[in-house]
Amino acid sequence: MGAFVLVGVLAGCTSGRCTDGTCVCEPGAACDFECEAPPCTTLCEGDNPSCVGECGNGECECGDRSDCSFACQSPPCHVTCGEAASCEGSCANGDCRCGVGSDCEFRCDAPPCHATCEGDNDCSAECANGTCTCGDGGRCDFACLSGPCHVECGVGSTCLVECPNGDAGSMGCDILSCDGEVVVCPDGFATTCGVPCPPTP
Repeated sequence: MGAFVLVGVLAGCTSGRCTDGTCVCEPGAACDFECEAPPCTTLCEGDNPSCVGECGNGECECGDRSDCSFACQSPPCHVTCGEAASCEGSCANGDCRCGVGSDCEFRCDAPPCHATCEGDNDCSAECANGTCTCGDGGRCDFACLSGPCHVECGVGSTCLVECPNGDAGSMGCDILSCDGEVVVCPDGFATTCGVPCPPTP
């Protein structure tokens, strides 16, 4: 059974409940949850001005129009962000998902890590041994921590993919689909769709 700590008034928790490894931040509330032992799941139900939590062998969910920050206590960790949310979190051996119209930043604590930005997003994510997807109308920055990393860039989207191993355009770090021309940057450390190559250091 997971063990959660509900951080009290000093952390600004106005409403929340934890039962059997799951912590719930009720609509409109501000909450701060800590995971002492997995499994731990955090659910921010929506319209949360601040919802901070940890996942441990579980999933963290950020409801629509919420502002969320999630850490991974122990893998696997999955993060799902609703629509029109502001969301940052860590995935590990899991999936991160950014809802339509949300601003998201995802880290990868342990591969494989997959990220899906569903559309009309400002979205940045770390990929590792997986696939990152930028939905239609998105503005996405992806970094490949360990290959293979594949990126799908939707209609009207822009994608910048950083390839720190210098293998841009190869199966280790590539863009599979682009509404335009895929550009492999001359230094081999990035590939792009719809945006210029970053300056060479």
